[in-house]
Amino acid sequence: MFIRPPDDFTQARRQLTKFLLGYSLTESYYAFMLARKAYPFIAKANIVPGTALPRTEHRHQRTAFVILLEQPLPRALIRHFRVRKSNRVTPQNLAGLCPGVTADNFDPLTLRPSEPDSKALLRRLMPIDYAVLAEPQAAQGPITLSHVHVKIERLTDNAIRELAAELGYIERRLFERGEDYADALEAKYYEYYGFPGNASGRKSAAAMAAQMLGKTGMRFTVLLANQDDCRITILDEGETITQYMVMRLDREGEEQLHQAAAAAGVEDLGAYTLATDERGSAIVIYRVDFVRAAPARGRGRSDADRLLRQPWLEIAREWVVKVPTVDQDNLDDALDTLFDLDRGHLDALPEELPITWARRRSPLTSG
Repeated sequence: MFIRPPDDFTQARRQLTKFLLGYSLTESYYAFMLARKAYPFIAKANIVPGTALPRTEHRHQRTAFVILLEQPLPRALIRHFRVRKSNRVTPQNLAGLCPGVTADNFDPLTLRPSEPDSKALLRRLMPIDYAVLAEPQAAQGPITLSHVHVKIERLTDNAIRELAAELGYIERRLFERGEDYADALEAKYYEYYGFPGNASGRKSAAAMAAQMLGKTGMRFTVLLANQDDCRITILDEGETITQYMVMRLDREGEEQLHQAAAAAGVEDLGAYTLATDERGSAIVIYRVDFVRAAPARGRGRSDADRLLRQPWLEIAREWVVKVPTVDQDNLDDALDTLFDLDRGHLDALPEELPITWARRRSPLTSG
């Protein structure tokens, strides 16, 4: 009989995050290099969501959309989350939903996020255009990969109207002040959840999932990696939005990284450096936590137009993350000559080194 440990959800979140850091960031960066394509680094001034709109999708960037729940999905939300019998993770369903997946000899109840079989299956499921759901099958059961091809089905206007009414930007109707005002609210809705104002597709679905799950009182995590902004966005029931991205540090960033390493007793920064570019600049995995600024926490109606022009997110904390070990079986052999992927002896080092690099550039704190 399985008895779920108290930190099962926390461990599952940690394992999924680590998996995506390798799959969607590290391996994607290597894929750009092997294809001899310039990596689309985010400009330092555009780290805060909403400061720039993505223009294109990058085919070498690996995508992912995972929803993790501590408890089974509430029945009241099943009409918004497509989790039918045909979506359950079974060998029979996978054969129809995900052609090419070989899953003849596994027990779905053993597909816990920390297990190698789960990670191998996730690699095959990530490229499809919908979400993977990980949840317990019973209140105290183990968290497993339970459903695939999960759609989030809700009218966008309803989601925007609900948030705008909660924050006081409208009284009842989304279009009560006209289409231009509604368009501004839509852009801010996505920014509220860490996405650019022109978000659509899975970014829209992730925002809606976080919005609906946030009203249940349960612990959850929505993890999303996209091809346009090349970020991993993590949403949960808290007030913090976490994003990870591959960044090229400038001189100030490198100085701060060296200072953080010295303070932590780290002598070799190799574990925190994905690569060094032709200019000698360090390429790193950067983590940033955003908090919602005053305009996104409720307001008086008299200054709505002004507050809709202000940033709704600001940087709270920043780190450089230890580069995760990647699965070389899923990469070209040429990587052996390009990168040192043997980082197993560095497991004892801190997972993250704190820096204060872009925070002063946050639109709400600069000047």
